Amino acid sequence: MNDAPPPLFPPSAQPPQAQQPYQAPPPPKRGCGKGLGCGLGCLVVVVLCVVGLVFAGIAGKKWVEGKLDEYTSTESVPLEAPQAAPDEVAAAVTKFDEFKNGMDAGGTPVPLTLTGEELNLIIWNHPSFSALAGKANVEINDDQLNSRVSVNFGDLPLPEGGFFDKNLDGKFFNGEVALKLGMAAGRPGLHMENLSVNGVAIPEAFMTGLRTHNLLEEAAKNPEATAFLDRIEDMRIEGGQLIVVPKPAP
Repeated sequence: MNDAPPPLFPPSAQPPQAQQPYQAPPPPKRGCGKGLGCGLGCLVVVVLCVVGLVFAGIAGKKWVEGKLDEYTSTESVPLEAPQAAPDEVAAAVTKFDEFKNGMDAGGTPVPLTLTGEELNLIIWNHPSFSALAGKANVEINDDQLNSRVSVNFGDLPLPEGGFFDKNLDGKFFNGEVALKLGMAAGRPGLHMENLSVNGVAIPEAFMTGLRTHNLLEEAAKNPEATAFLDRIEDMRIEGGQLIVVPKPAP
């Protein structure tokens, strides 16, 4: 295996119990947990949520409170499903399944290399990405991942009550985001390069700070995403491809 490239970013049995009367389960919390797969599927959905949360944090700033109509929408933006022959869809899904099965307990890890077209086909057609299908399109340009996103704020794990419920109820986050991926201190790092919402670029004064924020630090708060990240030796975007190299099986 070739050496990984230099970091893109700096380090920074219970006793039986008496039968209890049936109780209805609590209502589900808002967030990204519903319908998640594991591994990379879970990670991508969590990152989508983090991007939305970053914007929601921006939306809490006074400079945008009077401009919510400009930075949010009452309607989603239709995203076009990728077009491909059935055998191309099957090949992309099979490639991901081979990687996913290798990451399961007892499996033999294998590297994963995907073009932007293949990643789109997987997002729209693989069950592990069902929570993301129809909400994001991606393309890879050289070493950068670009994505168009349209997601209801109600599907994001926003704090309940106060500003968020009052101002973002029924609103949509429609944006375009540019991301860079690389290794930092032995762990994957994902950084936002640019972000626009409803066609309006986020002011550079805020982007300067956002570019230093590793989105995967937030994603790693999800146990499934953490388990996945701990098994990765290298993850990067290079030459128009997403490359994921797992650690050898223990």
